[in-house]
Amino acid sequence: MSRRALRAAAAAVACFAGLVAWTLMTGPAAHAADGSACVLPRTDVHHSEGVDSWPGGYSRPVGDVNALMVFLSFPDATPQVTPEDLVADHFPATSTFYDNASYGQFRLHVHPVTRWLRMPRPSTDYRITRDWDAAGRSMYLRDALRTADPAVDFHGYDVVYLVADPTAPGVDSDATKVVNLAEPVRLDGTPVRRLVTVFEHHPPDRNVLAHETGHVFDLPDLYYRPPAGSNADWDTHVGDWDLMGSQFGLDPDPFAWHKWKLGWLRDDQVGCISRTGVTYHDLSPDETPGGTKLLVVRTGPDSVLAVEARSTAGNDATGCRQGVLLYRVRSDKESGEGPIDVIDGHPGTSACEATSVYPALADAPLGVGESSTTPDGSTQVTVMAHTGGTWTVRISEAAPHTLTASGAATGKRG
Repeated sequence: MSRRALRAAAAAVACFAGLVAWTLMTGPAAHAADGSACVLPRTDVHHSEGVDSWPGGYSRPVGDVNALMVFLSFPDATPQVTPEDLVADHFPATSTFYDNASYGQFRLHVHPVTRWLRMPRPSTDYRITRDWDAAGRSMYLRDALRTADPAVDFHGYDVVYLVADPTAPGVDSDATKVVNLAEPVRLDGTPVRRLVTVFEHHPPDRNVLAHETGHVFDLPDLYYRPPAGSNADWDTHVGDWDLMGSQFGLDPDPFAWHKWKLGWLRDDQVGCISRTGVTYHDLSPDETPGGTKLLVVRTGPDSVLAVEARSTAGNDATGCRQGVLLYRVRSDKESGEGPIDVIDGHPGTSACEATSVYPALADAPLGVGESSTTPDGSTQVTVMAHTGGTWTVRISEAAPHTLTASGAATGKRG
């Protein structure tokens, strides 16, 4: 471990408060490549669902990725758990989740510094809450890096977890999230652009660190954030489907769209429906390797209809229903504003009332013989068969959407 004077660490973060921002600064919107009718362009919204390019400043979740885990205590509390306890709360579960989700292509290795590093101020001084004010958040991050940098070598890590003592009186478990920096801070020669600040209780929420790690690799929040004072449901957009909606979901495996975005699906595993007529396709479930995983119908310059199969295996072993799942994707809606909406294949019913985060969508997938038609009647998806784990679907496209030279979407009736 490198040990440098606190003066050097302080200099590295002297203007740290001015660098902290919740929204990552991105470049101008890109355009879909010619001939890629179903490739949504990345736009300048935070965590855009565009798949035509990889965003600058983000590590790719492919191959071996190393994560540093640092443990922070406070002078107003004696930790009642050990760093080893907290490592076990999240690993190997988080690594296993991503190993399953990526079909073995993303291997997350955690490197914990298994001792408490004491922060200079009481935990209550930081005013830690979910909607943290900038002053308290900046003070916490500045102190955390000043505390850790002399004792910890940050070199070579793509992910940094700052784990607070969960038993300290000022720690709020609801405040766990990723902090994005408008400009990176360089520590031990490594540019640190984002930090996962972990305040989880012990034991933690299910899949919470996997959810936050998803943000590190540019995945958006898929839940709905109701306005202050509202009792509206948070899970109306995607329900149990994809852990970026809810870490408590019964079907947390990432959408096939996200697997394509992250590079875990090859282009030849994605089918683009781009012409009028009837076509038949075999879909392999999202949770198992191999085969066609995703069908896409372009519906506008920044939107598609996505079709995939889901089973109750792997990360979705606790799933409520299996079948063919449909959802809408928008690359011009940012994190937390509904970039993905699951289409309810059974709008009159619900399922798994006792365990689902949103029972109305728990039975969203279509079964054999069932169909779903877009509101404008342009696209109908019908499940024809389910044989040996493969789902056969028929897509009837009456009005495929194309992009005009100006980028506007038009529908052509056959």
